[in-house]
Amino acid sequence: MKRNFVFVAIILASVGGMSFNTTSINSPASELRDAVSISMNVSSANGPVAGALVKITAGGMTIGAGTSDGTGKATINIPTYGRQLVQIEISHVLYRSEKLVDQVLESGKTFSVSLKAKSETAESVTQKSEETVNKIENKTENTAQKIEEHKENTEEYKQRQENAAKSQEELRKEREEAARIAEEKNRNAEAGMTEAERKQAEAEKQRLEAERLKSEKAAQVEREAKAREEAAKKREEEAAARMKELENSKLTDAKAEEEQARKEAATKQKEQEEKVKEAEKTAKEKEEKAKQEQKEVSDREKEEKAVAEREREKAKEEEKKEKDEEKAKEEAEKEAKEAEKREKEAEKAQKEAEKAAEEAAKEAEAAKELEEKLAKLDEEQKELDKERKELEKEQKKLNDKKKKGKNLDKIQKAQEKLDEANRKLDEKQEKLDEKRKKAVKKAK
Repeated sequence: MKRNFVFVAIILASVGGMSFNTTSINSPASELRDAVSISMNVSSANGPVAGALVKITAGGMTIGAGTSDGTGKATINIPTYGRQLVQIEISHVLYRSEKLVDQVLESGKTFSVSLKAKSETAESVTQKSEETVNKIENKTENTAQKIEEHKENTEEYKQRQENAAKSQEELRKEREEAARIAEEKNRNAEAGMTEAERKQAEAEKQRLEAERLKSEKAAQVEREAKAREEAAKKREEEAAARMKELENSKLTDAKAEEEQARKEAATKQKEQEEKVKEAEKTAKEKEEKAKQEQKEVSDREKEEKAVAEREREKAKEEEKKEKDEEKAKEEAEKEAKEAEKREKEAEKAQKEAEKAAEEAAKEAEAAKELEEKLAKLDEEQKELDKERKELEKEQKKLNDKKKKGKNLDKIQKAQEKLDEANRKLDEKQEKLDEKRKKAVKKAK
């Protein structure tokens, strides 16, 4: 009985379009469904990873699986394979999963991945524990040194109390003089701002109205362009789905191999987890002993620190009074400078208000021109929408014919022409949307 196998190749053209080439083959022997055997090397920063589950899927179906051995290698045999794109997933309870996507398998080919640890190995737990114990012992030595430092600090804080009290009166006098100058400058600045504020408010009102109109038009153009882009994307996805359906028909289910590999991986991974738990227990005992020794020295350090802390608080109180007085003087001087600045800004504000009024008038004119230009482009859009509806009607008729399952070769050619027409119309739509965006950009 004669069988036809149709292979459809999608070729991306340099202009971004797609074309379809269809070849009919009358011999069953010509269908590409060969056995393949591939290898996977699984490693990490610490060397080979044993017990990793390697699963190969195509179109959502498992077609092969295996478990890495002590050298990190897994060999997977697939009885039938038609060169479809596959996904290779590598997982292990102690590491983050990895995935190789859109791969083509070839007999003898070796893939390699390096996994990142998400939990620690027994060796790393032991090493980390030793580092922790060393840090605790070093901390104990440092604490003993701090006891002597606290005693020295106590004397230093007493001297700071005496120094802070001496400079407060001088700072108070400087603050009062700066405050007098600031008050005089503020009176001069307030007199010049009223008229400038009125002109600025009128110009701002006109500018905001023009900006509102331009923003509304820009948002409308963006929404409509996005909707048309999504429609074009949906058509491409539907075409890809039809191709995927053909590819999936060539796959062989390998669920049994996957389950066997999963059990082997689980056994090996459980053994590795037990080693990690034992190492963690030993490490915890060593750390607890070191912490107890550190606590005894820390308690003595706290007693000396409390004495120094009381003297430090007294010094801080006197220094705070000194800083408050200095800050008050600086604020008064700052206010005097700000008042002088406001006096000059009042003159500048009147000039800027007049300039803002001129700019607002220009914005309003640009908004009007944008509205008129978009109205002309909307007329062109109506023509494109009309063409799109005609193509949608043709697609519906073609879909109805596909359901009957007759004249598939003829339907395939008709589908190619219809897809090409949609792509050309998408290009026209893209150019029209670009005109809109340029108009909006120019009006800004």
